[in-house]
Amino acid sequence: MTLFYNLLSDLAGRKIKKERQAWGMSRRKLARLVKTDEETIKYIENGYVCMLDSDLLRRISEVLDVNMFDFFKRKLSHDEILAIV
Repeated sequence: MTLFYNLLSDLAGRKIKKERQAWGMSRRKLARLVKTDEETIKYIENGYVCMLDSDLLRRISEVLDVNMFDFFKRKLSHDEILAIV
């Protein structure tokens, strides 16, 4: 597994869903805005974080106006952040 998946929280999908719902946004709209399909968003929100990569997480974070690093298990070191981005 890559560093990204080792550091990504198991709860990342739930957090994304919570943020999306707070915006009153449908899965379809989020998918369109981040240039993916609705099914991918559904899988991510249901806990299949293997559907995420750093670029998609970045786009989701931008649309939902949250820090992408809030979806990780712990605060990342400078080197870990550079390795992910």
